[in-house]
Amino acid sequence: MPPKKEPLFIDLDETLIYAREATAPAEPPLRNSQFAAGHEIVVRPEAPELLRLCRAGGRQVFLFTRAFFGFALTASQTFALGFDERTIFSIAMILNCRRGLCPGAALIDNRPPHTESTQDKMEALGIPPEQVWVIPSFEPPHFPSARLFLLGLPHRLARLDRAAQTRPARNR
Repeated sequence: MPPKKEPLFIDLDETLIYAREATAPAEPPLRNSQFAAGHEIVVRPEAPELLRLCRAGGRQVFLFTRAFFGFALTASQTFALGFDERTIFSIAMILNCRRGLCPGAALIDNRPPHTESTQDKMEALGIPPEQVWVIPSFEPPHFPSARLFLLGLPHRLARLDRAAQTRPARNR
């Protein structure tokens, strides 16, 4: 039986999607956008590939977002991101959960480790800055690609798994 893989936590806003409050198409509307939960939303084109790579080999992947739970769940369902009620950690959960939730995990976020929102997530998970993998922020006007990030992701995942095998059992 292969060793259990460490889980991954992925941010939602500007990582997997870009969302702005809107009840009707804005002028000009965002390219390839859809409306859900009172927001105009664009899904990062690389999101399906990112999630496929992260979930490969049975790895657990959780949405870890400062968004409200209802919005995160609606976005996941609307855009087939594959997260459900058990795999979404919202702002309330992040701020109120036990600290050091999963010290062997990694976090994929568009914000670097020194920012307040990422610090909150790191503290909740109990991870150091090197376990925060920064993806280019998906936001207008250019909506940068994550292709280079995806190319390096298998290497990062393998490194995370190797580290888990060398970590004492009490920290897994």
